[in-house]
Parts: sequence; structure tokens; C-alpha cells
Amino acid sequence: MNIRKNFEAIFLGAAALGLLASYATAASRPVEVAQKEAAVLIDSTVHVVVVKAPRLSVAEKAGLK
Repeated sequence: MNIRKNFEAIFLGAAALGLLASYATAASRPVEVAQKEAAVLIDSTVHVVVVKAPRLSVAEKAGLK
């Protein structure tokens, strides 16, 4: 079977199967999710990096090339 020639049919079949599965399970009982307590941050410090440097002049930029 040449998959490249039949890829469109394979894709449409998979999409239809997914659509039917989602339609069939839509009426079922929803999954109950247990509520968890909010996560507590142990280390709530945020690290900030500040870079301070003078701008290069045109001559210094030309010297880097």
C-alpha cells in the first residue's frame, strides 16, 4: 500500500474515527477531578540579572569585525 497516495483517505478516516469517539463519549459521566490545595512556594525570590555596559562607538564596532 502506497501511503503517500492514500494519505488523504487515511487522515479522513482517522478524523472521522476521532469524531465518532468524541461523540460517543460525550454523554458519558464526566471525569471528577480532585481539588488540590494551592502549591506553596518555598523560595519565592525572583533572580534578576542587570547588565550595565557602555555602548560601543563606531570605531570600536569596526575593530571587532
